[in-house]
Amino acid sequence: MQLPAPRSVICHSLALLLVMALTGGFLAPEATAKQRNLVIFGDSVIADPPLGQYLARKVEQGSSEFIGGRFCPTSRSSFGVQAAAELGLEVADYSCAGATATGSRSIFGGQDFAVQVDRALADATLNPATDRVLITLGFNDTYNNLALPGPELRSRFVAVMVPQIERIRRAAPEARIQLIGYPTIADDEYVCLFNLGGSVRDRTYAPVIGQFEDLAQRMQQDLAVATGVEFLDLKPSTADNGMCAPDHLRGWAGLIDLNASPYHLPYHLNARGHEYVAEVVVES
Repeated sequence: MQLPAPRSVICHSLALLLVMALTGGFLAPEATAKQRNLVIFGDSVIADPPLGQYLARKVEQGSSEFIGGRFCPTSRSSFGVQAAAELGLEVADYSCAGATATGSRSIFGGQDFAVQVDRALADATLNPATDRVLITLGFNDTYNNLALPGPELRSRFVAVMVPQIERIRRAAPEARIQLIGYPTIADDEYVCLFNLGGSVRDRTYAPVIGQFEDLAQRMQQDLAVATGVEFLDLKPSTADNGMCAPDHLRGWAGLIDLNASPYHLPYHLNARGHEYVAEVVVES
């Protein structure tokens, strides 16, 4: 027969339980666990800032969008934000229009990729609870480094981005890091800057746009190979949805674009395009 515990032992045990409860040692695990999140880095394609905010380039001092002297408005409906919502993840968006990786200052302003990572680390949004990291970057580096041969730019892009991927991995070791490629933009060597509805559109010879597309694609593929991160190739599935596609298919807006889908910035993804890329991310 088991004897009852002495009263002094019972009192001591109760006191210990009380101390644990008051100091948090008796809390349920879910009460202290960090929220799983999705962190966004990159340029205007993933930032998708509304045109008015992008052009204004002015906010009150102290705004969270005015970082290091650079204005980085983002969209509440970009493909990254949509994907986070569908995945049930909190979103932390550090993308910035005009962003580059190589340190070459874009004519559109922007914030270096390394600075975006600095901000995420300072905010501790990159942490062991981070579930996914989305990155779209590279196109701005192409036309801002015209003096560099393509192979040299590819090598430089990888060289500067590998340490940044390593920083992200150290802070968020459980996260899936995904490079989101650019959807199809040009139609071979042509672009359609003015889509006025129906079949009324220009067809402007601009082979350099396709060249920039191809170079950015190869830069991203090189980085994926060098770091082992995932690369989501959007070119094959969007081959019929570029700037020159019919109204009911177009996912990339021209400079003036009517009757296809609403868009924030000209010469960027429209709402249809963002919705499609979000689904690709979710299903990946």
